[in-house]
Amino acid sequence: MLQLLHGIVMIVIGCGTAVAHHGSSGQFDETKTIKISGVITKMEYVNPHSYVYMNVKNNSGGTDAWRCEMRAGALLNRSGWTKEMFAAGTQLYIIAAPARREPHGCYVETLTFQDGRTIERYEQLIGADKVEVNRAERTAEGKPNFAGNWGAVQKLNAVNNGTNSAAVLAAVKSGNTPPAALALSSSEAINYGDFTNAPAGFVTVTPHQAPNVTSGMAGSGVVAGIGPPPNASTGMGVADGMGGGGQYKLSVVGLAASTGFKREDSPSQNCMATNIFSDWTMDQHVNRIQQTKDMIRIDYGFMDISRTIYLNNVAHPKDIKPSRAGHSIGHWEGDTLVVDTTGFLPGFLMMGVKHSDRLHVVEHFSLSNGGKTLIRSWVGDDALYLTEPFKGQDVVQVSQANYEPYNCKDLTTATNY
Repeated sequence: MLQLLHGIVMIVIGCGTAVAHHGSSGQFDETKTIKISGVITKMEYVNPHSYVYMNVKNNSGGTDAWRCEMRAGALLNRSGWTKEMFAAGTQLYIIAAPARREPHGCYVETLTFQDGRTIERYEQLIGADKVEVNRAERTAEGKPNFAGNWGAVQKLNAVNNGTNSAAVLAAVKSGNTPPAALALSSSEAINYGDFTNAPAGFVTVTPHQAPNVTSGMAGSGVVAGIGPPPNASTGMGVADGMGGGGQYKLSVVGLAASTGFKREDSPSQNCMATNIFSDWTMDQHVNRIQQTKDMIRIDYGFMDISRTIYLNNVAHPKDIKPSRAGHSIGHWEGDTLVVDTTGFLPGFLMMGVKHSDRLHVVEHFSLSNGGKTLIRSWVGDDALYLTEPFKGQDVVQVSQANYEPYNCKDLTTATNY
């Protein structure tokens, strides 16, 4: 049996970016819809999930303290949202999915302010994060200029049918067909709070279908078409759910190491970086590159991976301190930066697929589109956990939005509100 498994085991975990950390469908019941009218008491503008806290009137004449989950603070910033929008005392009307285990918790799908403005969860506000950035294509030394802020293109990961037709039309116009929605178990929403003075537009909104938040790889930055499609007859397929975009063939040792994986084992569940592949495009956070003639520093916007690529080293030192980022040396082949990285701590290639400390990666970085598009491809091997090399590719664009350190503050299980 072990010989049969050796070299042919491939694990498939399809997880879209919208459920990369905790999985909204696990924490919230998206087959149900609630409407909430409340006054903001505070806003936790943090990563990986922001939370808006509100006082909501109850049927007993008092108020209940609610909190509702939103996107990461850094992503809200990139999308043109501001903290000032959620100042204490602001009246807010929310369409949401209720929390499964929290009586006064919710997953925000649509926000409406007292003046009638309605904003969809993933909406990029007008003028936010355009790629109209003036930058030199080459450095003073004549090398391609990688310096700047970079991020995967933002896309509408989910659509709340019936609540924001403008967002739906924008998705269709840009070629991003809205994903199929999950049918509601009820045709009516449950109301919480006082809706006496709610804007007319909010009052007339009919209960909608909850979005399909596990809808593929919208905005992940992974280039489609890498690796063969899943084999329906065997259940084996391509492990491309977290930005890896490659085919992982586990050895017997690798399979044993990966067996028994639970979602709570995932590094991102514990405010830790996953790897240098997926974290580069995860959730479309903005990354930063700084460049000199001797080295290139890469700071990831997701989970704060920091890499230094040494350009004058012909070999890795023998006393590498293992890390999640590894030790990187690079050289130029024409206008392509070739980066060799080793010295990794054991970790994950994706959720459920581990790598050992023998992981070795070669990346190629190049620019296109007048220096405004950065393309990265890679080939990796792990002589202990894999029987074959794996490969992948991703694309990011120069970003007008600023890089922000992630500074993970996970409030998923917080109850002190």
